[in-house]
Amino acid sequence: MPWPSRLSRLQQSASLVAKASGTRLGKAVDLSGSALRKSAAAAAQGGKAMAFWSFGGGGTAGDLHVPRELETQLQRFPLTQDIGARAIRALVSEASWFSLPGGTILPRDGDNDSAVFLVISGALGVYANDDSEADRFVAHIPAGEMVGEMSMLSGESHSATLVALRDSQMLRLPKEAFERLMARHPRLSLNMMRILVRRLRNTTGRSAKTIKARSLAIIPLHNGAQSLDLAQRLSTALRNLSLSVEMIRPAESGQAPTVVEASHDIVLYASEHADGAWTQYCLRQADRVLLVAAEGMPIPSHPFIGMPEGRIKRQMPELVVMRASQGAPKYPELTHKIASAYSLHHYICPQSPGDVQRLARVLTGRSVGLVLAGGGARGFAHIGIIRALREAGVPFDLVAGASMGAIVGACVAMGWNDEEIYARMHEAFVKNKPLSDFTLPLVSVFRGQKVTRMLQENFGDLRIEELRLPFLCTSSDLSSGTTHVHRTGPVWRALRASVAIPGLLPPVVEEGRLLVDGGLMNNFPVDEIARLSRGPIVGIDVAGEENFSALEDDIEGRTWWRLWRDQMTRKGAPSIVSILMRSGTVGNEAIRRQARSMTDFLLDPPLPGIYLRSWKAFDQAVELGYAHAAEMIEQDGLNFLWAVKGTG
Repeated sequence: MPWPSRLSRLQQSASLVAKASGTRLGKAVDLSGSALRKSAAAAAQGGKAMAFWSFGGGGTAGDLHVPRELETQLQRFPLTQDIGARAIRALVSEASWFSLPGGTILPRDGDNDSAVFLVISGALGVYANDDSEADRFVAHIPAGEMVGEMSMLSGESHSATLVALRDSQMLRLPKEAFERLMARHPRLSLNMMRILVRRLRNTTGRSAKTIKARSLAIIPLHNGAQSLDLAQRLSTALRNLSLSVEMIRPAESGQAPTVVEASHDIVLYASEHADGAWTQYCLRQADRVLLVAAEGMPIPSHPFIGMPEGRIKRQMPELVVMRASQGAPKYPELTHKIASAYSLHHYICPQSPGDVQRLARVLTGRSVGLVLAGGGARGFAHIGIIRALREAGVPFDLVAGASMGAIVGACVAMGWNDEEIYARMHEAFVKNKPLSDFTLPLVSVFRGQKVTRMLQENFGDLRIEELRLPFLCTSSDLSSGTTHVHRTGPVWRALRASVAIPGLLPPVVEEGRLLVDGGLMNNFPVDEIARLSRGPIVGIDVAGEENFSALEDDIEGRTWWRLWRDQMTRKGAPSIVSILMRSGTVGNEAIRRQARSMTDFLLDPPLPGIYLRSWKAFDQAVELGYAHAAEMIEQDGLNFLWAVKGTG
């Protein structure tokens, strides 16, 4: 909708909403009183109703009374921090305030509207509006941030669409007014430059900045889903992270959301009904939505009924399944539903405090992502490193891996302890020697049946979406030349694709695609965990800098007997198996360097004498990994854990 360009139109719009809600308009708007609550209620009832107010009302900045609540908020915002009370009054006198209901697009006066908008409360989502990716999420704009400054400075048209992710309060400053303010108050210009520098740094760092939810809606998908019980337990877990929490239920909704959120780190909006006026209100206030289901109950394919229009495509909810015990859940029908309808899913056993504590970390951007690189037998070092990290108190909340790292990562996601991981991996790779079923090399050197059987024996028919921890692994799609990310489907089949070294093992065929080892395209998938934007990342890169070279350059001229002798003595050229394994795990060095830079805690264990096929060096690799991790933990002190555990 076009922006109302005249004060009379602003007042007319405000009057319509005021008439419906009983709000009395004056020169200033009481953001902390009944005006805000009633206008918010009117907006909620009207669906898309918007209220516009002008603070100035024809008076001067010196005469203007700025509500204490608003002035306190502005003093904390990056743009208006330390600019002084006089500058804040001048800014407010030039601004227009309006409410933007969740799911609506920010109105601008055409593509060339160069006004600056300041988010007072709520949050906006930035979406690419080009022809190819009309709904691609680009950025999250929380309260306190500004938008529109790039168009104002460059004079170019808007390059993105801004959508209210929840009910939001906004200030609009026309270009001319903002330029006057910057000329009169240099501190405002300095603050804006700092904001632009920070955003530039963020774009050159991790691909996705951690997004911390301030308000959560907890909604049941059906009766008996224990949504209020979950809200109470989650509230306790959040307080254990040293966060101030307020849980709001229908009988406790007297205060305006802006007021409650200003004095708390997290606000929980809890409902015990799947639909209704209160549920709709909760959905409109939430940065993140949790839909709660009881184990054994049907999970809807389209859980968006009743949500505000526009939210369906732009903010998928998260699924929480409440379970009676910690045994392996059985939800084979969730495959497509989780992939298409939910951004993440969690299994919660009320009797397990660790489950709720992990959910609290994930929701507040404090979860620990574990990413394991491929590396053949060198990947056994993952086992020792994981043991050392667990002993140091590092929790694992999200897991990703490629090739051998995918197999060890799946063991972690299963919830196995260190002893079980060690025993299963030793049995699978040292005793059973899965790479020993040679065949006529028409498609591959090995038949691959022993590898498939080993994976099926350890993981059974369990699916990725049924694992205790969220898990993904990567393979390489030879058909499209891209990385394929496995988030659903049988665990064994995803792992079989992730370890299918080209030429060594047959590729996995999935819907016509030829999938081979994940290390070919992305051997260290840190970027996949970073996209979830949920907290610090621990990366273990075991690829190392193995000396993969030949001592002589006349390989093709040597006899087969000499080549065989060189293989036995590790002289001359590497074997065909070594060449294929190295080819399948070498990945792209530029991608690897970028992935390493995206981790918050990187472990790169030195593994001298351990090569891709050193299966018998199992114990040596495990111990070297453990020793390296212990040393790194002592040196670094695991500083990232302070924020994760809420002790700093």
